[in-house]
Amino acid sequence: MKARVGDKKFLMNPLHAELLACQAGVRMAASMGLSRVILETDATLVKAVVEGDEYRLSAWGGIITQLRLLLMSEFSSFSICVCPRLCNSVADALAAYGSCALSMWDDVPLFVEGLVASDSAAANE
Repeated sequence: MKARVGDKKFLMNPLHAELLACQAGVRMAASMGLSRVILETDATLVKAVVEGDEYRLSAWGGIITQLRLLLMSEFSSFSICVCPRLCNSVADALAAYGSCALSMWDDVPLFVEGLVASDSAAANE
């Protein structure tokens, strides 16, 4: 597991932030040499814009195109899944944990194990 948080100035809206986060995660997965990836998000709009063409000419069109090209060129298979916000406590906790400064972890922080178990239990309900 790798995670990273950072401060992004000049974001247009939450979709912009989500797309940049997805792009950074996909780049990190590619740099690790992974061949298959599942991009999980709690933002249904992210899945819709990456899989559709409606936003191609929008302000986010460049980011969306780059994200698609990364997914298609770097991985033998990929999928984009929407997970309910209820099952997203790990991402929220990591963001809060690292929000005070740019952080990157090579290992799983200790507090994450309990959160993963909690998310898994919520997903199975």
